[in-house]
Amino acid sequence: MTVELISAIAGIVLSLAFEFVPGFDKWYDALGPQVKRLFMVATLVVVVGGAFGLSCAGLVALFPCTVAGGWIAVQAFIAALVANQTVHLVFKKDG
Repeated sequence: MTVELISAIAGIVLSLAFEFVPGFDKWYDALGPQVKRLFMVATLVVVVGGAFGLSCAGLVALFPCTVAGGWIAVQAFIAALVANQTVHLVFKKDG
C-alpha cells in the first residue's frame, strides 16, 4: 500500500465517522459550514503530519524524513483531502 492510498483511506474513514458515528455526528452537524470545512482540513493535517512525525521519530516507516518525504506527505494530504470530500459529497445526509 502506498502512503497516498493509506491517506485516502484515512480521509474516507474520517468523513464517514463525522457523518454517521452516533453522538459524534450530532456534534459535527451543529458546527457552521465554514467551521466544518476548517475542522476537517485541520484533522487531515494532524493525521498526515502525525504520520510524517512518527516516521521521522522512527516509530513507523511511511515517509522518509527528508525534504522529498515532506513532498510525499503533501501529496498524501491532497489524496486524503480529495477522498474525504468526495465521500462527504456522496454520503452526506440531507437535512
